[in-house]
Amino acid sequence: MCSWVFGFAAYPEECLGRIMLQYFRGTAMRPLKVLHTADWHLGLVSWKSHREIDRLEEQRECLEKLIQVAKDERVDLVLHAGDLFHQYYHPPREAIQLAAEVVVELAEVAPFVWLIGNHDWYAVEALRRMFPKSITVIRDMEPRSFPELGVTIFPIPYLPLSRFLADHPGETVQAMVRDRLRRTMEEWKHSFNPRHFHVLLGHLTVEELAFYAEANASREVFLKKADFPHGFSYGALGHLHGYTVLETPFPLCYPSSLVPENFKNPDQKGGFVLVELVFGERPRIHPVFFESSALLSIDLERPLGVLEVRRLIEERLRNGRRNYVRLRIPGEMLSPEWFTELVRLRGERFEVVVVEAVWDEEDHQESEQAPFDIAALPELFARFAEEEGLSEDVVRLFEVYYHRAFEEDRE
Repeated sequence: MCSWVFGFAAYPEECLGRIMLQYFRGTAMRPLKVLHTADWHLGLVSWKSHREIDRLEEQRECLEKLIQVAKDERVDLVLHAGDLFHQYYHPPREAIQLAAEVVVELAEVAPFVWLIGNHDWYAVEALRRMFPKSITVIRDMEPRSFPELGVTIFPIPYLPLSRFLADHPGETVQAMVRDRLRRTMEEWKHSFNPRHFHVLLGHLTVEELAFYAEANASREVFLKKADFPHGFSYGALGHLHGYTVLETPFPLCYPSSLVPENFKNPDQKGGFVLVELVFGERPRIHPVFFESSALLSIDLERPLGVLEVRRLIEERLRNGRRNYVRLRIPGEMLSPEWFTELVRLRGERFEVVVVEAVWDEEDHQESEQAPFDIAALPELFARFAEEEGLSEDVVRLFEVYYHRAFEEDRE
């Protein structure tokens, strides 16, 4: 809660909570227990270029634990902050079936709110028609009030910059959209209810955490910690796949994905968070991590036999039931025969999924390479867009900005 709602600006901050608590004693402001999850990416297949691994069975095991925790803890509300699916077009039938089963079962425990992310299935409307009323699917920025729970949800779905290029062309688009979002969040204050918790639900990148591989300032909107105004009780975020809590005027939390997806952060664990909202207090955030799988990265500095590599891997296995292993080898040592032997390595609790050649940076730069033809960029992007299912409008926008940049460079 923020002081301007009540007109208590003259009171010291440390007294304000006690005054507000006395003011609302006897009202419906009971504690609220929330299960906050995101980035399930159902239908994910990892490491396609080396050893293709379908992750659906792991995801199913994680969701079984998530459901059990929701039941055991008797949560009041389940928030999904986006990317329930991995493919935004044609997800596997098994992934759709699992999603429907899990969402409906969770909705029997507590109201389920799902914010659409950048990966989510474009035909999600088909599922929405099948869902009971206890499931809310959000694609816009209109606040949703749940009077029976004493909470209002303020949503920010994934916002690609391409949506705003027509209104704000050029380099200013990021700043202009951020300014628009700040104004929207300020306008939200008119919907604040002094007897409700106010929860921000977003599928977005906080700029201070933009190291995540999918975060790209040229294609999505970034927000800074300072952009979020006072008055929210908790920020339930998705899109960045590691457990992180940012202390702003209110806590902004990323709960992690279901399973660790790649080796950009080998220490990442899949999980979700339980959040207890108590009037007049900071949210109590309890992360819950899965032990279904672990990532293990090993550097080999000299040629080893397959049995020696197997022994080295088994000595370093982690607690996960499945250990996915990346072997990194100096490029000059890696032969096609050795690569084939290593990528086939697997054991009872591990399998090698990536064998990666690592080149000395100076040697790699000095190696002979064909010069890149910058004129081929539009054609390369068009091929990429076709493979990724991007619209022709995106291709045309790319061509416009490419030619504009090329002309400015010549001038």
